[in-house]
Amino acid sequence: MRYKLSQQQKASISNNLIAFMDSREELSQEAAAFIGNWILTDASEKGKSYYDTWDMVLKSYMPFTRPVLYRSCNRREEGKIASFTESIHSAHKFSGNKGFLLICDTEETLSFPELQKCGDYRHTFFPISELLKKEAQLPSCKFSKSLIGNYAKEDEYIMRVNLGWMYSCKWYHERSNQNET
Repeated sequence: MRYKLSQQQKASISNNLIAFMDSREELSQEAAAFIGNWILTDASEKGKSYYDTWDMVLKSYMPFTRPVLYRSCNRREEGKIASFTESIHSAHKFSGNKGFLLICDTEETLSFPELQKCGDYRHTFFPISELLKKEAQLPSCKFSKSLIGNYAKEDEYIMRVNLGWMYSCKWYHERSNQNET
């Protein structure tokens, strides 16, 4: 079953995620359900409601940190909203030694003030793992201990693929020579 949200729900979730990360509000149950569903849903089941909501978040959220982010993918799809990680080891694990590695130095991409206009940010990302860790510290945590334990360490970030501002490499797997003795 597809996860469907009205335009008002998408805006409410987006605004709450940003306000929570900026320490202005508590995380709403609706936003927590959105994050939990995102984490636990297979990529093939993620529909328009997810991506519309992330689009609103990415246009209006400016993160505090500036990590280098990685993504393994079979195809480089410009403009796609996708999951990245701060761990090249995790990216390699998901690659199966094939496809591409996208690398984004967010310190570099977020250093141009002329590209950053609130409500129309182009190179931002959203740190899901940071949100989980922050919520886990609260006495009224809206996530289960198992979800926090399993996914906070994943270092997942949501970001739009912008190949003009990312490095792209092909995974290389050296094959051993079977005929050597």
